[in-house]
Amino acid sequence: MDTRKLYRMFQECYSEKVKVEEVTTFIKGNLNNLEQQIDIADMFAVLDIESSTKEDVKDRETFIKILETVTKSIKQEVLKERLEYETLERLKLIGNSKQFNTKYVRTRTKLFYKQQKFNLLREENEGYNKLITELANPPPTPQHMMDHLLKLIGRFDLDPNRVLDLILETWQNYPDKNDFFLELVHLFPKQDDTLANMLGFNFAFYENDTEGTPDSLFRIAALLIRKGLLDLHELYSQLGPSFEDMKAGYNKKLADAREKARSLTTVSLNKDEGDEEGGSSKNKKQDATPTENQKVSLCVALIELGCWLDADDLIQLLPPFSVADNPKGREALFALISWRIHEFYKGKISPVISVKPVKEIPKDQQVTNWEEFGTLVLTPLLRLGPYLAQNPILFTKVLRMFNFYIAEHSEDLLTDAMVGQIMTVTSDVILPSLARLNYSFNFTALLWDYLKHFPYHVRFRLYAKWKNVSYVKNPLLIVTKAETISTSKYILKRLTKENVKLFGRQIGRVAHCNPGIIFELVLFQIQRYDNMILPIVNALKYVGLMSLDVLSYCIIEALSDPDKAKQKEDDTNIAWWFQVLATFCGHIYKKYNIELDSLLQYIVNQLKANKSTDLLILKEVIHRMSGIEISEEVTDSQLEAVCGGTVLFAEAGFFSPIRHAERSNQRLQEALGKNDMWIPLCLLASQQRQSIVFGGEERHIKLTARLYDQCQDTFAQLGQFLSNNPTNNQSLKKLPSFEELSTMYHLKADSAFFLLRTKLSGQILADCGGKADATDPEPYVQACEKTMSVLSDQVKLLYPAKIWDKISPRLFATFWALSSSDIILPSGKYKSEVGRLEKLIKEVSDNDELAQRRKDKEIEKHKDLIARLNDEHKAQDNNHKLIMARVEAEKDRWFANLSSSKVDAIMQFLQVCIIQRTMFTASDAVYCAKFVELCHKTQAVNFSTLIYFDRIFSDVSHIVTNCTDNEASRYGRFLCETLKGISKWHKDKALYEKECGKSPGFVHVIRGDSADGEKRIEKYLDYENFRHVCCKWHFKLTKAMVFCFDSKDYSQIRNGLTVLNKILPEFPVVLNLAQALEKRIQKVKEEEKASRPDLYALATSYSALLNSRRSNFIAEEKFHNVEKKPSTTGAAAGGGSESSSRNNSPARARKDAPVKRREESEVEKKRRREDEKKGDDSVRRGSVEKKLKSDVSPKRNKINGGREREEDESRSKIRKK
Repeated sequence: MDTRKLYRMFQECYSEKVKVEEVTTFIKGNLNNLEQQIDIADMFAVLDIESSTKEDVKDRETFIKILETVTKSIKQEVLKERLEYETLERLKLIGNSKQFNTKYVRTRTKLFYKQQKFNLLREENEGYNKLITELANPPPTPQHMMDHLLKLIGRFDLDPNRVLDLILETWQNYPDKNDFFLELVHLFPKQDDTLANMLGFNFAFYENDTEGTPDSLFRIAALLIRKGLLDLHELYSQLGPSFEDMKAGYNKKLADAREKARSLTTVSLNKDEGDEEGGSSKNKKQDATPTENQKVSLCVALIELGCWLDADDLIQLLPPFSVADNPKGREALFALISWRIHEFYKGKISPVISVKPVKEIPKDQQVTNWEEFGTLVLTPLLRLGPYLAQNPILFTKVLRMFNFYIAEHSEDLLTDAMVGQIMTVTSDVILPSLARLNYSFNFTALLWDYLKHFPYHVRFRLYAKWKNVSYVKNPLLIVTKAETISTSKYILKRLTKENVKLFGRQIGRVAHCNPGIIFELVLFQIQRYDNMILPIVNALKYVGLMSLDVLSYCIIEALSDPDKAKQKEDDTNIAWWFQVLATFCGHIYKKYNIELDSLLQYIVNQLKANKSTDLLILKEVIHRMSGIEISEEVTDSQLEAVCGGTVLFAEAGFFSPIRHAERSNQRLQEALGKNDMWIPLCLLASQQRQSIVFGGEERHIKLTARLYDQCQDTFAQLGQFLSNNPTNNQSLKKLPSFEELSTMYHLKADSAFFLLRTKLSGQILADCGGKADATDPEPYVQACEKTMSVLSDQVKLLYPAKIWDKISPRLFATFWALSSSDIILPSGKYKSEVGRLEKLIKEVSDNDELAQRRKDKEIEKHKDLIARLNDEHKAQDNNHKLIMARVEAEKDRWFANLSSSKVDAIMQFLQVCIIQRTMFTASDAVYCAKFVELCHKTQAVNFSTLIYFDRIFSDVSHIVTNCTDNEASRYGRFLCETLKGISKWHKDKALYEKECGKSPGFVHVIRGDSADGEKRIEKYLDYENFRHVCCKWHFKLTKAMVFCFDSKDYSQIRNGLTVLNKILPEFPVVLNLAQALEKRIQKVKEEEKASRPDLYALATSYSALLNSRRSNFIAEEKFHNVEKKPSTTGAAAGGGSESSSRNNSPARARKDAPVKRREESEVEKKRRREDEKKGDDSVRRGSVEKKLKSDVSPKRNKINGGREREEDESRSKIRKK
């Protein structure tokens, strides 16, 4: 109500501006409730004082008139409390104002100033003596006692409250008569709050007593609460200390724990100061006397009596774990939980174990089923927190019961409500309590028995809370963490490879109870010192399975640390800490049986976020666990082994045999096959290659190249691992088709066919009945025709239709579908491995130091391996013959019926097949060279080997420029294999005549004059002209390398040196070309020594290798015939393999001189126009060629390898494409 408005209305009524009726009507309209009546009465009190002091009697009468009208609408008590006595008398609310005032004064005096007389114990000895005698010798029933007490109170005028107090005090001395006194108190007449006030007075008396509150008083209060005679919340407010004091005490306890943890983890350099601080802290502890917490003690009494609901209500009002921190409260909780689960535990787990019965707790509170277990046991467990560690027996029982329930309900773990409660207890009680145990492995094993049933993300959520929350909020665990850190540092500082056994046991002891703390320090130590990886890995053999699972969580947590960059500050390399962690992952997951699901899912998630750096982890894991390594340093012997089967590949394909990693290989295979994890990994790894280059993230060119190589190597490594495990055939069926891979997942041809190659082979075998025999290859050829026809239609979606006018889809599909093991049969490697094993058998047999049993075992193992190699050799030979039959059936369709020329077909074949696959892996580089050799050997229709070789060596510099480091190495290996084939023909005329002399691939065109114009004559290239062409190709290769070295570009120089290292066995051969290269290498060394030391190191290494081969160089005259000028021979770029054969006689020269001059002038004009279009690059290329020619011996005759104009046009086409 607006009292201001009422006040203004009274003032206007006094001045007769408002009528009295309006005021009374307004007042009556606002008397709806007591609150409004009080507001109006307060206003009346103010107006009463004002009107009584005014001289104008009229205003007083008006006020009284209004009051008389509204008095009946307001309670009289409200008006009597506020109005003056004279006003009340006029309103007839009191009789006489003077008499009322006198009575009021007397009442106040009696209430506030007169001392009441109580009949105290010392004042009436007889009555209280009789009362005490009655209480000490009670009658048989409480009712009789109550009758006697009432008579004594009436006879001696005893104070009832004092009598009740004496009853409670007597009760404390007779704890065995609880039922009697409970009934007596129940019968005693009293008000509702009398018991609470009386007990509160007693508790307040004992609060500051040095001896503390007696336990009997808490027990009486608890019994009264259980009986319902006392309200807990009424008593709670009268107990000490206050909530603010308890909260302050808990915060002080936290601060003390943190301070103690700081002192444990801090090294004091001043011993005296440390002693003084230690002494002062001890004195503080001795001086500090903990005050009694009556609320906690009452809660303990309630728990002892089984009043859990009331106790739990009280616990929730206290600071965390206040009851469990109290020794009596802790023991009471232990007894309550043990008694409740006793019978149920005997029936389910162990019928032998017994427990001491608790008389005060009724048997109806014992658990009989799992539902009661959740309500009667789990909640008290939550109130214990980390203090459950104080009772190892109960801890063991709880773990066993959890294990039993989860084993029964393992099918619905994520939906069962009871399982959710168990996991809450595990998070808040079990794991924190485990940290307080004294290095016991048994509890960790019991805990792992049921945690292993949950998926890794549930377990990791528990570990995260344990490691990052529990150790921070609980005072006990704060100190425990500091002690664990101190112990762990002591161990890790002394751990070496010589004392792994000693300190490994200590690491295991700590890791059983506090794995998260010690493993965090372990990972930190590894990131700083990579030489600690192997000692730590070996030391972890004493660690349990659950601790290893926590280690897996800690690894992922360290890998995903947002505060650490995974690239170095120069942004050109991967960070060292990340490389070390990836290596550690490979070692630890290989040696120990740790679940891989979490790590693989982490990598998948990172790849989805376009974070390709994490592929390094997958690369290390596959390398360590399977032995498969994609390296550019593999030898020719290892590459030959890759072309064989899985047994030969495992024995000789790598630097260490794969058979040494059989167990870890099986575990990795199962992890990848679980939920078909390998499919998204393969798809994402392949997509990352394009994302690294075109993803939009700005990186240094060096880092981009390294990440691309790493991505490519990991993808190839993963595919190689999957193809080596035939048990994955079932999951291969789930792999998408080529059409889906190329259109839906946007995979390039190299990646798509790399994944599908094994699936296609299996599909072909399935179509021909599951088995193919080389003696009757027709069914296999028909099955290939069926599969490849479908695939040929699907590959047309990759490129525009004009591409397929130059190259057939069948050639494309066959080229990508085959592998090196299909077209290469490493018979020599099989024989060498068998010979090596037979030699080992002989050595074992002749070794007299070995026991006979050991000898037999080793010999049996080697013989079994020999039998497997022989069987595989036969299978590979059968497969090779089937593939040859398939190639024979298809080869005539590869280059036939095409609308383009041979040159265009060869160029397209290089672009979409050879160059792309050459960059994939080292074995693919060898495959490309062997596939072309196969095309030449089978004499595929319209395939020109001569044009192919000419195109290969015409554009080396462009390809080298765009390669990464590993791609340059593979390209160099491809060139080396190509040069190896050319070299064997160059050295042996008979071999050349046999394999190439009448081959369609070595047909060249001779142009001459006739009456009708220029005529074209196709002839086979003879041996001498082939030697000329070889010299031209060597010259082009030299010119391309010199161009790269003179470019000053880092990538071109590095890639050029890489390529030269790979082709060193076959190039250079001609002395003057080697000298030209050596001169450029020396220049690179001088220019890059200070600015780019990595290039200087590469150049120095190659220079040394080149000098070591100086004795193998030959003069140009020995390489080809330069005694007389040969006819123009070579592969023309514009119209197939063409050469101009002209008579070298002077007459013929004079006759053709005008034509030559005319042709040369046209060529020069054409070149000038092209140079203007190409710009500086072509000009620079021309200057490089001039420098190279000046470096070559002046005796060298010019090699005319075709028409320069057509070559330039062809080179321009390749550059544009």
